[in-house]
Amino acid sequence: MFRIEESETYKMIIEKGIEKGIEKGEKDKGIKIAKKLLKEGMDIDRIAEITELSKEEIKKLMN
Repeated sequence: MFRIEESETYKMIIEKGIEKGIEKGEKDKGIKIAKKLLKEGMDIDRIAEITELSKEEIKKLMN
């Protein structure tokens, strides 16, 4: 009998979901750090280097 848990497609879907979750967590952490650094008055270029967020993303956090 075929079990869905053992299928390659199922495994690929689960792995993709885990990857997406990790990426979102990293992005959320970068945003949290960027907000703190903005409050401290740090330069946008430096924040972008530290957090790996784009300058545009950081500028949006300023509003």
